[in-house]
Amino acid sequence: MIKSPTKAMSNTLKYFFEPRSVAIIGASKTPGKAGNEILKNIVANGFAGKVFPINPSEEDIMGFRTFRSVKDIPEPVDLAVFIVPAEKTLEPLQECAEKKVPAVVIVSGGYAEVDQQGARLQEKILAVAKAAGMRIIGPNTSGLTSTPASLTTTFFPLGKIRRGPISYIAQTGNFATHTMKWILTGENFGVARVAGLGNKIDVEDAEVLEYLGEDPETKAILMYIEGLRDARRFFEVARKITKKKPVVVLKGGRTKTGAARAFTHTASLAGNELVLDGAFRQAGIVRVKRYFDLINVAKGIAFQPLPAGRRVSSLAPSGALGVVVADACESMSLKMAVHSERTRKKLMEISASWVTVSNPVDMSAITPILGPVEAYKAVVEILMQDEGVDVVVPILLASPNFPAEKHSFLPELSTKYPHKSIYVSFTGDKKSYEQARALLEERSIPVFVPLEDVFETLEVLCRCREALNGE
Repeated sequence: MIKSPTKAMSNTLKYFFEPRSVAIIGASKTPGKAGNEILKNIVANGFAGKVFPINPSEEDIMGFRTFRSVKDIPEPVDLAVFIVPAEKTLEPLQECAEKKVPAVVIVSGGYAEVDQQGARLQEKILAVAKAAGMRIIGPNTSGLTSTPASLTTTFFPLGKIRRGPISYIAQTGNFATHTMKWILTGENFGVARVAGLGNKIDVEDAEVLEYLGEDPETKAILMYIEGLRDARRFFEVARKITKKKPVVVLKGGRTKTGAARAFTHTASLAGNELVLDGAFRQAGIVRVKRYFDLINVAKGIAFQPLPAGRRVSSLAPSGALGVVVADACESMSLKMAVHSERTRKKLMEISASWVTVSNPVDMSAITPILGPVEAYKAVVEILMQDEGVDVVVPILLASPNFPAEKHSFLPELSTKYPHKSIYVSFTGDKKSYEQARALLEERSIPVFVPLEDVFETLEVLCRCREALNGE
C-alpha cells in the first residue's frame, strides 16, 4: 500500500483552490453532459484564469480552443479536472504527470467503492501521481468550489455561486452539487471553499482542514465524513484549528446500517462511535447529528457572532408559544435567562396590568398597547440591554399587516448591540414570512423555521463558542 502524503506536501493545495489555469479532460460540446456543464459553471462564475478543454473531436467548445491532450497545451496547467470514465483515466493522468500538472480532481466513480478491480485502479492512479509529485482529490467526487478564485469544478448546473465565509469539507460530491444548489436557492448565506474528497486516495481531511484553518476567507469549517484515513493526524490538526475557528462535523455511518452504506459509498470503514465521540470533544470539534445542521449552523455563524453564553431571552406572540419556547430551550441544555430587576420594571411599564412579566415575554400583552412594530422593537432592545442575557430569540408573527421592511429594527439593534446575538423564528402568514426572512437575512439576521430549529442550532453554536474558549 502506498503511504499517505506528508505534511510538507500540503502547500500544493493552493493549486486546487487558487489555480491560474484549468484543463477539463473530457470536455463536451453536448448540453447536459458533465463535460459541458462544468464549462458552463466556470463561465458563470467568472474564472479569470486560463481554461483548456480537452477533447480530440472538437476544435472549440463554448468559445474555448480545445486540445487533443494536456501535452498539447503550450502553457502551464495548475489544475486538471477529469470527467472521463474510470477505465479511461490512466493514460491522460500519465500525460498530466509528464506535463507536470501539480493538482488533479477525478470526478468519476467506479473505483474502490465498487469492487477490487476499482481498488487496484486506484492504486495505479496513486502510483502515477506519487511518482510525479502530483496531488489528487477524489476519485468519486464532484471536486471543489473556491469562490475567492471564482471557480467551481462541479458538473452539476449551479450557475453563479454566492461568496461567503463558510467552508465545507465533504466525503461526498453531494455538497458541491445538490446541497450547494439548495444553499443557493433556499438560503441566503455564501461559501468560501467547498472540497468534495470522495474516496480520498491522496488528499484527505487533515490536509484540507489545515489549509482552511489558515485561510483568511474561511470563518468556520463544516465537515461531512464517513471515515478517517489518518485519524491521529486529523485530530492533531483539529486541536490547533479549533482554537481559532469553529470546526463542525457530521459523521456518517453512526449506525450499523449507515456504516454498511458508507462502505459502499466511499469504501469507508466506520470507527468505534464512543471512541470517536470522545476524540471529537478532546479536539474541540463540535459534532452534529442531522444533515441539515450543516446548513443551519453555517447560517448562524455566517450572519451573527457566536453567542457569548447559553442564557437565552425570548419573546413570543402568545403565552402558549412561550411555553413551547421554554421547553425547546431547556431540552437543548440552554438556559432561560433570569431578567434583571431593571429589565422586569421596563417590561412591566409597557405591558398590560393583568400579565405576569416573564421569560419568554408574552407579546399579546404589549402589542395592543404600543402597536406591533413599536412593541417588538421596544422589547427586543430591553432584552438586548440586560447583562444577564447572551442571546435574544424573537418569535415573530408574520402578517400582511406587518410588511417586511418593518422588521428593519432587528438588524439595526444587532448593529447597536454587537456583543449580543439575535436568532429569529416566525409563525403566521407564509408569504409574509418569506418576504421578511429575505430582508432579515440580507442584513445578517438568521431566520429558522420550524421554531425548534432555532434552539437546536443555538445549542451547537454555544458549543462552538465553548470550544474556542477551551471549555
